[in-house]
Amino acid sequence: MRETDDCTGILINSSDFISNVAHELRTPVAVLRGSLEALCDGVIYEKEQVEQYHRQMLSESIYLQRLVTDLLELSRLNSSSFEIIREPVNLSDVVCDVCRSISRIAVQKNIAIIRESDNSVYIVNGDYARLRQMLIVILDNAVKFTPEGGTVTVNQHKDSGKYKITVSDTGCGIAEDEIENIFCRFHRLMSDANRNGSGLGLPIAREIALRHDASIDVKSRIGKGTSFIFTFSSEMSREDIL
Repeated sequence: MRETDDCTGILINSSDFISNVAHELRTPVAVLRGSLEALCDGVIYEKEQVEQYHRQMLSESIYLQRLVTDLLELSRLNSSSFEIIREPVNLSDVVCDVCRSISRIAVQKNIAIIRESDNSVYIVNGDYARLRQMLIVILDNAVKFTPEGGTVTVNQHKDSGKYKITVSDTGCGIAEDEIENIFCRFHRLMSDANRNGSGLGLPIAREIALRHDASIDVKSRIGKGTSFIFTFSSEMSREDIL
């Protein structure tokens, strides 16, 4: 049984995918088992150590939950039977909604979320919830990889009849040879900020964009930051809206 890889378009064995999943599961499962064995055998008994082990187990459980959720989500999106609920959606509403949600996370790192828009109506035929999910992934990553006191800017504009949404951060940046791989399943940038990532967020965001006939371009400079540019190839006519 074979399937298409999310980032390269090359056919890969399903066994390779299963191997990747097993690799991602191995470490958290081993940590959970080791911690439980230490607690059950009484090797760890001091209150402070017990609390530390409990926190570690909770952290690994949260990671496993996120991984399973993302796997199910990606599986649904990749299924030919999955349908996007299409209706007139104002991208400005989606951007505003996402910025408001992410700002609650950003404030914890003293990161400013800056929205640049002419407040125009940008109507596309799409799924509000899925478009919101797509942008949440990108903004969440932007905040994650931006150091304390930095900024994340969301710019919305129209260019040659196409709608564009650009999310730019002042984070660590991505090496040029890494950019082509970031949309691959389970590919994660090696950093402390990303130690709990599932490696499936960007593939999910890319799949949602493709389902909305949108492209994603990435520009980045090490130490300067990264920009994700979404370009929606079509807009709805007044007749479609009415």
